[in-house]
This record gives sequence, structure tokens and C-alpha cells, in this order.
Amino acid sequence: MKLTATEALIATLAIGAMMLLLRLLPFLIFSNRKTPEFFSFVEKFIPAISIAVLFAACIKSNTTDLLFNSAAPLREISSVISAVVAITVTVGLHLWKNNAMISIFGGTIFYMILNYFF
Repeated sequence: MKLTATEALIATLAIGAMMLLLRLLPFLIFSNRKTPEFFSFVEKFIPAISIAVLFAACIKSNTTDLLFNSAAPLREISSVISAVVAITVTVGLHLWKNNAMISIFGGTIFYMILNYFF
């Protein structure tokens, strides 16, 4: 389905308005009240949860390929080593800077560079 320029503009504005509303909603709801404990818990542990999900996805993908893709075992071993090194860099960045954004983006970028060149 190909959109005209007007339809694409309308869709973009609608999506932008929805994103703005969703981002403003928490401020509107909790501006005069105390934040519930659940949200405080999520806010505190979301960086660790994000890193754990990225870790699980990275390891699962690479080890599954290594075990079940016998066509290029050396490439798969290289991919697993890249994943382990990138995970180590991610943990190191997080311990060094204690900043979730730096560790997640830094580890991801490092992993992509390793996969591209090795």
C-alpha cells in the first residue's frame, strides 16, 4: 500500500500526537500524587532488566546457531566469542560509569562492530 504525501503527513502527525500523549500521561496522572511503589521498583531495576534481556537474547541466538548450524562452525564460534566479549564490555561500562544508556548503547555498538569485522 503506497501512501500519498498527504496521507503520510496525516499518519505521521497522528503517530506523533499519540507518542506525545503517552509520554505526558504519567506526568498528568501523578503530578499531584505520590508515585506508586510498583513504578518506583520498575524505575530502579529497569536498567538491569534491560541488560538481562539483551544478554539472554544475544546468548540464545548465538548458541542456538552454534549448536544447530553446522554449515559454518568457525563463523558461529567467532560470533559466540564476539557476544561474550561484548557482554564483558557492557558489564565493564556499567560498573565504570554506572549509566544504563552508556552501557547498553556502548555494548550494543561494540557487539555490532565485532560482528561486522570478525
